[in-house]
Amino acid sequence: MADSDIIKVAICDDEMTQRRQLQFIIEKSRPGTEVNAFESGEDFLNSFRPGVYDLIFMDILMPGMGGIDATSKIRSVDGSVPIVFATSSKDHAMEGYKNRVIRYLMKPFDPVEVSEVLELAAQMKGSQGGVTVRISGKDMTFSYEKICYVEQSSHTLYIHMANGATLQLTGKLDNIEAQTPDDSFIRCHQSYLVNLAHVKSVDRSLQVFIMKDGDSVHIRRESIPEASRMLAEYSMKNI
Repeated sequence: MADSDIIKVAICDDEMTQRRQLQFIIEKSRPGTEVNAFESGEDFLNSFRPGVYDLIFMDILMPGMGGIDATSKIRSVDGSVPIVFATSSKDHAMEGYKNRVIRYLMKPFDPVEVSEVLELAAQMKGSQGGVTVRISGKDMTFSYEKICYVEQSSHTLYIHMANGATLQLTGKLDNIEAQTPDDSFIRCHQSYLVNLAHVKSVDRSLQVFIMKDGDSVHIRRESIPEASRMLAEYSMKNI
């Protein structure tokens, strides 16, 4: 399986037996899938960052923060990650509609249904588009949502990823910019290209984007109005 075909999945369920059963089915249905399991909504949200996961299985009924509240918080920062509600009841259809979940899975899990969801997530990942770069002699494609921002220093590019990693390679920022959509990425400075999906706000006094992960990215003075306008428009479209 190529790197671009591998999907990363999160399971959030307070019952260990349910987590283990679902993980077993996933790994059997789609070998090579990366699976991370969490036992509470709070535990998951503490580690969650937009763009890290290609699919989330969310248990609705959990002690403390339930799946519906956790999903609402996820949607406040990530409007596109596919989320599946895992439940023993379909009484929460309206909450699922409001939070744009892609499927309900009834417990105990049906391997056929899990396999269908995994395939759908893989198709959605493949349709999102991405940036292709050459690293160590190998072409690698990263979906747009996994990229926070790209920085150029001399002939070196630093791609800051949603999972906290930073990729370093030789190249030109112009070539990366040419592969990104104009409505969600902005060349805010000669040395920076930013994904608006990962921006929290614009600080006009400091002339920076404040990123959702806490980083700040410099904006050239003359681009401050455009940066503010584009962020506002992006935010309105993705409410």
